[in-house]
Amino acid sequence: MIKKIVITGGFGFIGARFIRHFQSKNIEVVVMEHPLSKKPENFPDCEIVRGDITERDFIDSVKVERVDAILHLAAQSSGPRSFAIPETDIKINILGTLNTIDWCLANNINRFLFASSFVIYGDHPDRESLDEKTYYLPKSVYATSKLACEHLLTTYAQVKGMKWNALRMFNVYGPGQDITKGDQGVVGIFMNMLLKQDVVQVKGSLDRFRDLVHVDDVIQGWDLCLHSDIYNESYNLGSGTKTTYRDLIVSLAKVMGKEETLKLEELPGTPGDMMGCYADITKIKKNLNYNPKYNLIEGIRDMYNWVAKTI
Repeated sequence: MIKKIVITGGFGFIGARFIRHFQSKNIEVVVMEHPLSKKPENFPDCEIVRGDITERDFIDSVKVERVDAILHLAAQSSGPRSFAIPETDIKINILGTLNTIDWCLANNINRFLFASSFVIYGDHPDRESLDEKTYYLPKSVYATSKLACEHLLTTYAQVKGMKWNALRMFNVYGPGQDITKGDQGVVGIFMNMLLKQDVVQVKGSLDRFRDLVHVDDVIQGWDLCLHSDIYNESYNLGSGTKTTYRDLIVSLAKVMGKEETLKLEELPGTPGDMMGCYADITKIKKNLNYNPKYNLIEGIRDMYNWVAKTI
């Protein structure tokens, strides 16, 4: 029975949503965050411990008792940014994950859930829907770092007796997301553009496509995985639905009342950007009974209703 968990990177969009969810299930949540990270406004009331996962002495000094599992979300999470400062991904994502694994082993935490990403697959022109057996063709340092972390789980953590799962999240969106970030969160990026103007500028082809998954569906997947006894498996965590950039922007305009005035502009693409893929979610449905609830319009409307209250 899960009574207490640690979440690394809990100050982020997904982490904060996790905290509220698990607290509602009477699970005690401890957040591990960098000593210099600023706590967001209206953050859930929970225990916060400070430790730099990239510095072994720092993380070794953190002591938490009677923890049943760790949800490891802490990472540099932008593909474009990983080209500009690649050492950040190597340090935070790879070394940070290794240090976190060792910290768990030292503190008798043998259940490890890892926030992986669909970007490890890269482009596969011969197919659009990708399952977990798809071979890996990472196109950015960020993608490479996530794949390296999955290998650490299989070749190091598992050998040490840890029970792990990796959740390969697709494009997550929803209430709580910072729509002002211009280098991650495609739904938020375009929503922010439409709030300011009728013209949406798209870096790359409008025919590119993604699997857009609402944050509450992501939470459902993590919760099911946390309480499952099927260990040492990676799962795609998405909606299982293909959405082109064009369809996304048109849907946003419809929800935001800008369908008649919308104008689209294509700009040159960014390095490492994928043409597209969406999740084959057969495995997570079969093993965990995962069932995403939100279609695109419902999800966008839920997010926009939240955004409208915060601007």
